[in-house]
Amino acid sequence: MKKVLMLLVFLLIPNVVSASVISLTTTVSTDVMAENKSQVQIGLLNSGDESAYNVQLSLISDYFDSETFRVGNLEPNKPFKTNMSISLIEEVKPGNYPVVLLTEYTDGNGYPFSSVSPVSISYKTPSVSLVSGSIPEVNLSGKETKSLTLTLKNMDDVSHDVKVNLILPRELKINEDEKNVSIDGKDEKKLNFKVSNFGGLEGSSYVVLASIEYEDDMHYSSFGRGMIRIVEEKNRSRFSIWIPVLIFLVLLIIFLYLKLKGKELRIEFQKK
Repeated sequence: MKKVLMLLVFLLIPNVVSASVISLTTTVSTDVMAENKSQVQIGLLNSGDESAYNVQLSLISDYFDSETFRVGNLEPNKPFKTNMSISLIEEVKPGNYPVVLLTEYTDGNGYPFSSVSPVSISYKTPSVSLVSGSIPEVNLSGKETKSLTLTLKNMDDVSHDVKVNLILPRELKINEDEKNVSIDGKDEKKLNFKVSNFGGLEGSSYVVLASIEYEDDMHYSSFGRGMIRIVEEKNRSRFSIWIPVLIFLVLLIIFLYLKLKGKELRIEFQKK
């Protein structure tokens, strides 16, 4: 009976769990690309308390070619720096071009994670885009699909034909990743995408990017940025509140049953 009471008390005491964290910060810098080849300077810092394993870097671009760089393991609070070589795939107009740095790694259990970071490459002559974009924060739970809205704003006096590419970490899914739109001068336009969680863990936050491009005699580009957070399912959260109560009731019934059974046995023993 004492064992039952001890079990009851143990289950009702909240367990304190210390979870390990991997928190990667990425810094990227580039020089103006005068020829067909250049370097991208990349810095990594793991400010968490767990090592990131199997870290690798790759550049996503329609205009530049590069090779995947394998970092290996990245221990907490030990900065890492490297250069990645890039080369033009074909001749392009002078201006700024969007490139995305994809960082991939695993935790100590081998679970994969990824993140995306924006990079702007200036080819020959830098340009300043007058079309910008913004993405409000989106919360996802379970397997639900939600709308992700990119708001484009044209600060120029003339219209532009804009190409938009949405770039997400591997843990997220999107219904389409490219759209072409025309936006008038001094105008605003909203583009909607459908996004869902594919492999993100609860409590994780992911930066999402939208590259925004147009051109005339030069090429112009900018990035719209947003955040997607993976949150706990509401229904499961409400149910989880009742789990300790149900456990308590079950153990209470067992305890009362054993107590009553013990009294019956003592009575019968006394009669004998």
